[in-house]
Amino acid sequence: MKRITLFYALVCTVWNISAQSHKDIASVDSLATRVKRFGTGLPQEKVYLHIDNTCYFVGDTIWYKAYVTRSDKGRLTDLSKIMYVELLTPDGYLVERQQLKMEDGTAHGAFTLTDSLYAGYYELRAYTRWMLNFGRHEHPHSKYTEDMFYNKQMAKDFFRDYDKLYSRVFPVFDHPKKAGRYAKDMTLRPMRRYYKARKGKPEIDLRFYPEGGHLIEGTDGHVAFEINDEEGKHLDAELSIIDSDGKEVARTRTLNRGRGVFTLTDMKPDDKYKARLHYQDYDYEVKLPEVEKEGYALHVERKDSVLRMIIQGSTESKEELGIQIQCNGVSKAFRKLSPADMRKDTVDIFWASLPTGVNQITVFNGEGRIYADRLFFVNHHDYDQQLITVEGIKQEYAPFEPIELRMKLLRHHDADVSLAVRDHATDETTYDNGTMLTEMLLASEIKGFVENPGWYFEADDSLHRHALDLLMMVQGWRRHDWRMMAGLEHTQFEFLPEKIQTLSGSVHQTYSLLEETDYGDSVYIPFIDSSVPIYTTARDYHLYPDMYAPMAKVLTLQDLYGPLIKEMKKEVNVSASFIQDRDIVDVSQTTQKGKFYMPSAVVNDNYILFLSASDSTKSEKYKRRIKKKGFMDEQAYPEFYVKLDPFFPVFPKPYSYYQDAAFEEKFALQDSASRESFTERKLNTVTVRSKRGGLRRLDHSTPALVVDAYEAFNLAADYGLNCGMHDWRTFSRQVATAFFGDMGMDRHFYLQEQYDGKILDFMPEQKRESKVGMSMSNAQMEKYRRLRHLDKLYIYTDYVPREQRSWKYSQTNQPEVVIDYRLLPNDGVRPTYRDRRYAAKGYSVCTEFYCPDYSKKPMPDVKDYRRTLYWIPKVKFNDKGEAVIQLYNNSKKTVITVEAEGITTDGKPVVWKSETDKTYSR
Repeated sequence: MKRITLFYALVCTVWNISAQSHKDIASVDSLATRVKRFGTGLPQEKVYLHIDNTCYFVGDTIWYKAYVTRSDKGRLTDLSKIMYVELLTPDGYLVERQQLKMEDGTAHGAFTLTDSLYAGYYELRAYTRWMLNFGRHEHPHSKYTEDMFYNKQMAKDFFRDYDKLYSRVFPVFDHPKKAGRYAKDMTLRPMRRYYKARKGKPEIDLRFYPEGGHLIEGTDGHVAFEINDEEGKHLDAELSIIDSDGKEVARTRTLNRGRGVFTLTDMKPDDKYKARLHYQDYDYEVKLPEVEKEGYALHVERKDSVLRMIIQGSTESKEELGIQIQCNGVSKAFRKLSPADMRKDTVDIFWASLPTGVNQITVFNGEGRIYADRLFFVNHHDYDQQLITVEGIKQEYAPFEPIELRMKLLRHHDADVSLAVRDHATDETTYDNGTMLTEMLLASEIKGFVENPGWYFEADDSLHRHALDLLMMVQGWRRHDWRMMAGLEHTQFEFLPEKIQTLSGSVHQTYSLLEETDYGDSVYIPFIDSSVPIYTTARDYHLYPDMYAPMAKVLTLQDLYGPLIKEMKKEVNVSASFIQDRDIVDVSQTTQKGKFYMPSAVVNDNYILFLSASDSTKSEKYKRRIKKKGFMDEQAYPEFYVKLDPFFPVFPKPYSYYQDAAFEEKFALQDSASRESFTERKLNTVTVRSKRGGLRRLDHSTPALVVDAYEAFNLAADYGLNCGMHDWRTFSRQVATAFFGDMGMDRHFYLQEQYDGKILDFMPEQKRESKVGMSMSNAQMEKYRRLRHLDKLYIYTDYVPREQRSWKYSQTNQPEVVIDYRLLPNDGVRPTYRDRRYAAKGYSVCTEFYCPDYSKKPMPDVKDYRRTLYWIPKVKFNDKGEAVIQLYNNSKKTVITVEAEGITTDGKPVVWKSETDKTYSR
């Protein structure tokens, strides 16, 4: 607890130094000082996951080791002690989230790809809570969706998104039809429709990135560009740059991965530049950014032993400028430019004074205005030294043959290393093939996905250096926000580095639900003096035929209860009970400004959490009576609406083209029109198929999600989609919003309810048949309305969260959501409660990888089809830095791949791969 207090004091001190008003800013010196203090006082954290294999099959286990480092030192972190790792489906739905206790900045775990999952490209996402303070932005959504929440803050928290979290994408193939026959078939989740490729002129995405960020009048501008097709595949093309008079002022073509650069000289303010190109028998014109009348242009180049920065101004200026260079958020150099003549100036920095990695240049004035900034990469080859060797690998191993590997650390006798040994026959090369080295030095510092990042480190020649510099130039994002670090933008550090397990949440006033009526009836809402149908699913269609038009009316929480929601006027007492087996731990705390943040019991695996709040001014006798009264009645009103405040990322990132495309050794260009749909691509060595129904019928063979009904209610309540009370009339809309948001649309998606497969409400195109009430008794109907009878919710949809705002959902391609309520089997009943009750998860505990012992010759009928032959999250080295690893082969002749990754105590990435993988070692 002392360390938490000290770090919190440090956060406050550094932030108070930084977060001063513009009036307090005296010079560029003071801003540079603030940035320097911020970088060392509030470092960020980075994550890398080493996984045991390059691909998986349904039914496999994914073994992983997590390494978390500090950005300022590059060493394993001593800030956070807890991290989170998530497994996401190809569509972007959460399969499982694991909370891991970190020892010395590392942790390990495993995910099982259960048989209920489908094939496709899955994602591992990892982060610490401290990381969620950086790179935050608001996820795109329609404003009307905010009325679905209890208040605006809860809506804001739900739509919180992040620029950069660690991600690893890998293929998962169908479960082998015959044991040991690993055919790389990939049957994707069946959905309602297929999407035909758009005909006519193909779309292209051509973007320009002026060096420094702007085109400035009277200067020479170096402009990088990147051109991709509509799916993100790099294109090879020639560009002609035309000025306002139609004169060609530059001609260039792509050099690497769809990127290139050209120069514009002595630009005029009224010049309107545009690029022309020819692609697939079509001509295109794309405008360049406008030329700005005031500002500074920046050009960066390496001249022998120095980094040369050339600053050109649009006019003579008397203001003082500063140039600051930082790497990993730590200031490495600062220079002031004399205000005497700022038409053109040159600043040289010794190349050797800058560290290896992504460096960031910022040109600014004393008011904190950024005139130019630029990323560039420095490589002193101080990471080229081989740090580990693995010997004893044979060319091939016989069935069940013992394998002995000898590992040795070079130059360092203290490193944290994980090791994977696998069958090389099923290795799958993908573009997402980064290592500890490429992630920490390159990929973590730039936005988006870097395909095949190891290529940039294969050679230090002009081709690779120029390609790497182009990668730096086309980045419009900065991991380390200079203005935030200088205290010029308000940023609230919502999360401290987690040292221990905690509960954080808030308490609010509850309200009375509108009186229930018979199925299908309207309800009278006093404050709008009107009777309206309260149901918010597709059953409204026959009452509101135009409800699926843009911005049509669907009743929201604010519509129904907005005037009843009141602010808390006093602090209350929050009680939490942790129950695991026969152990019970009770914790209580008084809220501060309606919020609570309390340490929890240290719990592993699954446990039960009860959470409630009571009026702290009442007597203990009153509190005990209130707590007992209606405790196991889900329809009883709690004294207050208590919720945990979810901090987990809600929205998945869309895949880039190369994250789920087959690897091509030479990045061969491919006609994008040959890819008929995003689920029926032709992949090298991989067969991708998807069962399809017609264009109008949703395929119910495989649900997108299967969730526990009580857990779905808790999730909706914590997001603020209800007041902690279950209301069956609006529950489906709450669940749909919790899992799908508003799909990024300004209209409501189709939402249908089913009770164990029986349709309650028909879609507009469906023929209305007999109502479910005609074949189901009122008593049976009542069971579906109460949590105590509900088991699972089967959710079917043709919506893919990674494809939000895609053209695939425009016009008549309206997504559908079907929520099928399933009762507990055999008329079962579960206990439900007035107060909040969670089936919670503590630290995930990982079982040890099983490696069979074949020292005694196995029987002839023994079959061993392991693909991962050995996995150890932490190799134990002796005092000499040596380790001997012993294992046994599977039941066939095998060529093995050996892969070791980790980090030394002084922050050097350790990477070693056997030659069969055709990569490199560090």
